[in-house]
Amino acid sequence: MVSKRIGALLLVLALCDPVKNETFPSLLTTNASIAVVVDRKFLVEDYEDARNEIEEYLVYAKREILKHGGVNVYPYSWTSINVRKDLTAIFSITSCYDTWKLFRLTQKEELVHLAITESDCPRLPSDTAITIPLVDKGQELPQMLLDLRSEGIYNWKTLVIIYDATLDEDMVTRVIKAVTQRKYGDVKATGITLMKLEPNLSRTELRDFLSTINPKVLGNNYMCIVSYHLAGNIMEYAKTLQLTSTINQWMYVISDTNDNFKDIEAFESQLKEGDNIAFLYNSTFKSSNCKEGRKCHIEELLQAFARALDQAIQDEYETANQVSEEEWEAIRPTKPERRDFLLKNMNHYLFKNGACDNCTNWAMKTGETWGVEYDTSDQRAEPKVVPVGSWRPGDGPVMTDELFLHTAHGFRGKLLPMITFHNPPWQILKFNSSGEVIESSGLILDIVKELSRNLNFTFRLETLNKTSFNSGTSNSTSFDVDSDFTNQVPKALIDMIKNKTVALGACAVTVTEDLEKVVNFTVPITVLSYTFLVARPKELSRALLFISPFTMDTWLCLAAAIVSMGPLLYFIHRHSPVYEYKGYPMKGGLASIQNCIWYMYGALLQQGGMHLPYADSARILVGGWWLVVLVMSTTYCGNLVAFLTFPKVDIPITTLDELIAHKDTVSWSFREGSFLEKELAISNEPRYKTILERRLKHTSTDNEGLIRSMVEGKHVYIDWKQKLTFIMKRQFLKTDRCDFVLGLEEFFAEKLALMISPDSPYLPKINDEIKKLHQVGLIQKWLQDYLPKRDRCWKNRHLIEVKNHTVNLDDMQGSFFVLFLGFVLSLVWLLLEKLWHGQFSKRNKPAIQPFNH
Repeated sequence: MVSKRIGALLLVLALCDPVKNETFPSLLTTNASIAVVVDRKFLVEDYEDARNEIEEYLVYAKREILKHGGVNVYPYSWTSINVRKDLTAIFSITSCYDTWKLFRLTQKEELVHLAITESDCPRLPSDTAITIPLVDKGQELPQMLLDLRSEGIYNWKTLVIIYDATLDEDMVTRVIKAVTQRKYGDVKATGITLMKLEPNLSRTELRDFLSTINPKVLGNNYMCIVSYHLAGNIMEYAKTLQLTSTINQWMYVISDTNDNFKDIEAFESQLKEGDNIAFLYNSTFKSSNCKEGRKCHIEELLQAFARALDQAIQDEYETANQVSEEEWEAIRPTKPERRDFLLKNMNHYLFKNGACDNCTNWAMKTGETWGVEYDTSDQRAEPKVVPVGSWRPGDGPVMTDELFLHTAHGFRGKLLPMITFHNPPWQILKFNSSGEVIESSGLILDIVKELSRNLNFTFRLETLNKTSFNSGTSNSTSFDVDSDFTNQVPKALIDMIKNKTVALGACAVTVTEDLEKVVNFTVPITVLSYTFLVARPKELSRALLFISPFTMDTWLCLAAAIVSMGPLLYFIHRHSPVYEYKGYPMKGGLASIQNCIWYMYGALLQQGGMHLPYADSARILVGGWWLVVLVMSTTYCGNLVAFLTFPKVDIPITTLDELIAHKDTVSWSFREGSFLEKELAISNEPRYKTILERRLKHTSTDNEGLIRSMVEGKHVYIDWKQKLTFIMKRQFLKTDRCDFVLGLEEFFAEKLALMISPDSPYLPKINDEIKKLHQVGLIQKWLQDYLPKRDRCWKNRHLIEVKNHTVNLDDMQGSFFVLFLGFVLSLVWLLLEKLWHGQFSKRNKPAIQPFNH
């Protein structure tokens, strides 16, 4: 232990030498180094006084405060200095521009920067420096606004400044500079609009003046720098003219108050639900103990630094005294760590013991207004003003909460009551045996949960009596395809929303003109279009597939050609003189008209015949017939292959016009009392009138007869496209067949939205959040989660899929029918031949037969 102490003592003695100390610039055990920059150009006549004040206090600090070490001082009279590696801190008194210049020059050295500068100057970063602007009493408004903006307490891109005679022209210029300058730091510029209130305005004139404000043009941020009494009038008319909302922010800066003025809470009566209003008012007090001025700040800053430095030296000495030299090398604090330690101790000392300019004080309060009228824990809950911070020239802004509470924290975790009911897939509620909700889901409740996270509130669901909808106690998580609660909104639910018993109607409701007269709607959460459900087109019978390649006209022309070409061949063959002069016999072969017809038929089937004509005239005719046969047979074979490969189906019904065209063979229906029925009733389009007039009424899509009619293609059902997909899914699970397809035409978009009270201030905020959910695709994703999952019918929801086909017996049955028909005809012809032969034998039999012995 003795050797450790001796080693630590030798290390401390070695570091007392400034030359050796450069090797360990991050270690402070005895002497630190501070650069004192007093800018002669800035102080001019006060330069010598300021320099003497600093030297005198440093002598005092070394003697009385630094008990465990010392400090090396390097004085400068200008800001262009050479930064020494062994510097621990820099103390400067210079202009705003040179203060920031000096800060950037020394920033890489990670020093503690203590700056005293002029008024209306952005403070240096609080994690590396302490900045004291020299502010004259009564002239602190620009510096305060600049500090608030620099610290991000308000961050406005646009700003409307309304001011009265309490602000003179010079102060107006300084305020404008404070809220717009971007010369130092990372403060962004702000676009401002100035509106001056003339003295002695009447209430009517004030109202007319404020009525010229258009938030859509000027923006949503307002700073009123006015007297106390005028602030109340502006609040009243701003509310009347609907200039206050959950989006707009109003900051009232009231300078004609003091510490004895305690009546800022009088504005609570003018706060309304959803307001964003903050108050900055002067609470400066007068006392004989008030201290201010440059000398006070010099002594206070140097005292805080000396005390923090002494504490740092003492702590490091004690630590170094307890470990070996090698261990100390490993654990000694770095330069940034020491800077943070010094700043922390200095700020703590100044906050607790600082006295310079402490009589100058501005208080900050804000209105707590969001969700107050729905607070069931307090029957007399009303908007109130709560303190959120203060400002002093030395400390700058000290915040205990956000200046605009609700902009930063929304509803601040308040419990909001909401009304809902079971209506899948929008609201899915599961009840226990006592009728209490034990689980809630669905698209609407997913949206409400996301709103609660983004706007920082919790909610309590109240459910309507389910008998109001005759919905029973179903815990189904899919569409109730036979009910439409989006149109059946009970009066009790509307009254609860209208009277603000609940904050929001957490249920999907169709936006209609009648409801819009009594409640407000959010932006649509989804838009549902109507279409119709028809039987899937079925394949046509393939029994006569062999005649499909040609139309009936073609077949008739072909039959006529066969019948006519035989007699023509016989005529040419019979009258050709070739047979006479060449001596060819005219018996048999083509000399018979029947043989000519059979020859033409055989040639058509590419079978030829036993006899050919000898005459060139007949051969030319036969050659022409062969060419016709070649074209006909090739065309027939190609088309037959196509018909065998691709099945032929019924003509599908894909549009309303096609549906109406089949009105004599197909019926249709839709839900009674639905949005579709109302739209059809007011439409002047003829086809919509036809759809309405010829509809059939039904009570349920669970009706087996109705479903059977739809499967058979005799009935068509019209409804939401999404709801029809559930009917398709239900039928598929029941039969394991894809019996239905959707029409291609969609019509009458129906908007679904949430309901809210007519004068709710939260509608714009909720609409903004819903729009964001639409933009990122969350609502569409959630809706898809509740819609039917993909199955093998998914790809064929509209039309039957065309694919390659393997020839089967159904395809070839027509060929066997032809074979059977040929067999039957041959038998019939055989019987006719028998009968003809019998009759011919009887006719040729002699009446008297000779008698032979």
